[in-house]
Amino acid sequence: MLHFSAFDDVACITNGITVTNPAMVARIRGQAAHLSDYDIAAHLSNAIASSTDAAHALAWEQSQLGEASAETLVDAEYFEELVSAWSLIADERGIDSLDGLLIDVVAVH
Repeated sequence: MLHFSAFDDVACITNGITVTNPAMVARIRGQAAHLSDYDIAAHLSNAIASSTDAAHALAWEQSQLGEASAETLVDAEYFEELVSAWSLIADERGIDSLDGLLIDVVAVH
């Protein structure tokens, strides 16, 4: 079950994303300006799930093949940065938890 009590529980949440990938942050800020808190939480949740999938693929390739492919490395890095960017936007909007926004809507088994 995907459930976080606070954003402090989520790995990779840093404000450093504005330094490492300012174009991504600017793009997402522009998109988020027209989104509700629920939509921002949904994008963040999706980014977290995608980042987790990419991390699992990376770990699998490293354990089974000895090294990961360039595509898998890029995917893992991209989705990690996407989580950081959406987390920054959520923090700027005052969203400090996904509990109240998504817990009643999404059931993950």
